[in-house]
Amino acid sequence: MLDRRTGLLLNKINELCDGGSYMIVEESELLSCFPERYGVDGDGLAQMLRHLEERRMVDIKYSDGGVYCLCPLPDGRLYFENEKKERGDVFRRRRDTVLLTVLGAFLGAFIGSVTVWLMITYLLP
Repeated sequence: MLDRRTGLLLNKINELCDGGSYMIVEESELLSCFPERYGVDGDGLAQMLRHLEERRMVDIKYSDGGVYCLCPLPDGRLYFENEKKERGDVFRRRRDTVLLTVLGAFLGAFIGSVTVWLMITYLLP
């Protein structure tokens, strides 16, 4: 499991290297995927790239003065696809929960209304 910053970096690499081939990318291009609140600099970026390389998610052919030649490996692309699928599953679960809650509320209200109507009609006259 990757932290949020490393996940953003892997996402950016997968977007840049869409065909799965090596791309030459500048440090500023990779840093552009991070919001200011994360405070990621060049050293932090290099550490995250080494971490991704150690986990066999990215292959770095070379890095020289803020220029990287890198490629996402199958594990990196698979992680990215699993994240998308997981987000879709969470959305579907929430949607199903809301729909079942609404259906249960309407069904309960309907049964309660029918019960009260029957009681008023047959028990009170």
